[in-house]
Amino acid sequence: MQYLLIGLVAGWGGNDPASHFYDFWQSVIASPHKNMEVVLLAVQDDQAKGVAFANWRPYRDENTRSVVYLVPDDCQKKGIGTALKNGMDVAFRKRGLTRQVAMLNERSLSKAGFFEKTGFVPEEDMVQLAWNGDDYPYKEVPGLSLHLYDASCLDDKINHELAEFYNRAYANEGLCTRFTGPTIRRVIADDDIWMIYARDAASGQIAAYTEGTNTPLFSGIAVLRPWWGTGLAQWIAGHTMDLYRERGFDALWCIARRNNTASIRLQKRMGWHIVGPCPHYVATVPD
Repeated sequence: MQYLLIGLVAGWGGNDPASHFYDFWQSVIASPHKNMEVVLLAVQDDQAKGVAFANWRPYRDENTRSVVYLVPDDCQKKGIGTALKNGMDVAFRKRGLTRQVAMLNERSLSKAGFFEKTGFVPEEDMVQLAWNGDDYPYKEVPGLSLHLYDASCLDDKINHELAEFYNRAYANEGLCTRFTGPTIRRVIADDDIWMIYARDAASGQIAAYTEGTNTPLFSGIAVLRPWWGTGLAQWIAGHTMDLYRERGFDALWCIARRNNTASIRLQKRMGWHIVGPCPHYVATVPD
């Protein structure tokens, strides 16, 4: 399967080290099931005609996974996407998983017809935001310190602390499941995620965190309520963007609920702008 996937990814530029998605694709090629629950290839005449994958990380609940379907332009409208969707249903049933969630952005909105035809329905009023290299303001917050956490410094105590923080910060967030220390370890080690966390000097408590990726996706930021309004959100966001810049990213994207006005205001202060809608399409896996 590996050489077929390499050929398919080459057509998207994913084998070029200059691509912002190079690290992601090389990780999938080298070890497809390290950070993916399912990886499916559609093969015809000894060539890969499309790929679909489901992330291992639960999304919304333990039985739901986010999915991606990718078919080259010259292979579309030939039933390949439908075949991949049917194969994903089979793989989900074998694993006891019940729902697929696909996220569309401004480049994939034209594919909404495929998702609707294959049993997906639109949910979640989300928007996509983008940062295109503009400057952004922030300043340090007294009494707090920021720390980079990645695969080079994994520590079970910090894993546990970050899991407790995550569960508290996202207690009312329907898109997130509860984390444990081992979950944090796997997110860091297998998904190549890196985090920045803020620690309060007086209490020793983790007060905020961000998730960074080895792609242009800035995937998350959370600040506990006692530190709202202190400037911590802007500081940790700006520091994380500094690290993206150091890693060669001059453009980033993220998503937010349309009614999450506080988060959107923060992003706009940091030079981000709303690109457009980012609907989530959800399909229940048939019995």
